[in-house]
Amino acid sequence: MDISKVYNARIYLNDIDLIGTAKEVDLPKVKPKFADISGLGLYGEAEVPIGMDKMEARLLMNSIYPEFLKVVSNPRKSAKIIVRSSITGFNQDGVSYEKPLKAELRGFFKESDAGKFKQGEGTEAEATMSVFYFRLEVNGELITEIDIFNNIYKVGGEDILKDFRANLGG
Repeated sequence: MDISKVYNARIYLNDIDLIGTAKEVDLPKVKPKFADISGLGLYGEAEVPIGMDKMEARLLMNSIYPEFLKVVSNPRKSAKIIVRSSITGFNQDGVSYEKPLKAELRGFFKESDAGKFKQGEGTEAEATMSVFYFRLEVNGELITEIDIFNNIYKVGGEDILKDFRANLGG
């Protein structure tokens, strides 16, 4: 049994390399929406999936960067974030593998601050993104892909919304 860890990452915002500037990235939570069903002939109630809840991501920068603030301050223009990392596996013999991890996000920044100032401490700036596209790959394998505008929802390569798109004529 291997234990895996992700220790570091490289972040790109609209193809700008944020090396050494980003402190933390929170990837979106994937949260399906559910609706209650009940009716005559059913012994009880159940919840069934009916769509996807809104997704959000958060970026925390370790200082104030004008290039970052220019992108996140424009709510009318979408942005693309790519996070690249390495998953390191460990076992009793040491490092057992290194696998690439890639996350891609697209969306609109809906909240940002220009920084926090505190005597004798560093400054941080934070932004929250409303995500409409999320793709996660590990070792080149698709884990999940969600594209709200194009009705795409894939898990492990399975196209969950294929029939749904076909029923809509798309």
